[in-house]
Amino acid sequence: MADSVLKLDGVSKLYDGATPFLALDRISLDIRSGELLAIVGPSGSGKSTLLHLLGCLDRPTAGEIYLDGKAISKMSDDEVADIRRDTIGFVFQAFNLAPTLTVFKNVELPLMIRGMPKPERHERTMRNLETVGLIDKKDSMPSQLSGGQKQRVAIARALANDPKIILADEPTGNLDSVTSEEIINSMLALRKDHGITVILVTHDAGLADRTDRIVRIKDGRIEKDSANKSDRRRS
Repeated sequence: MADSVLKLDGVSKLYDGATPFLALDRISLDIRSGELLAIVGPSGSGKSTLLHLLGCLDRPTAGEIYLDGKAISKMSDDEVADIRRDTIGFVFQAFNLAPTLTVFKNVELPLMIRGMPKPERHERTMRNLETVGLIDKKDSMPSQLSGGQKQRVAIARALANDPKIILADEPTGNLDSVTSEEIINSMLALRKDHGITVILVTHDAGLADRTDRIVRIKDGRIEKDSANKSDRRRS
């Protein structure tokens, strides 16, 4: 069995306020290296909160998160930021591309922030653009791209630091069905060709149906955690 790369042990998240809200209630989840997993559930079920915790963008009220075997609660904020940067890549529904930068510069940006030398930055950026099939668009601006191309740029950017995990929040949410299929295939290839663990939060039944495992969230709890029996999941 593959090693655990991300684990939640009895994790809860309570938001304080005039009316305290328990967004997640004692969630335990073990995600293995190289797994392709979908998190599904109705609006307000806790999916977004769970994604933020899986991405170590927030800390739980109770319970423990282990990233690459390391307990997050024992780390400082700077240490969490470092391990998150080196381990996790993020893909968002809204793409979040810098509109004044070219495709190349958008993908290169995380490497510049990290202080990587220019020759290595250039090589890695070109490699990641090749992975998503956008070498020919490297000098284009985001405004010149289709929605699917923008999402592929976002995937290339998420690969910048050679992450072990990609977290994708509704990666097909703003796309038509044909373009969604293109992005689904790109996400599947990350696991198949690069061994990356891919965790998807999605309302797209077609996307969820092609993963290894589906975790259904309802009212802040795991309602069902099951292996996906679809014969198409590895295609």
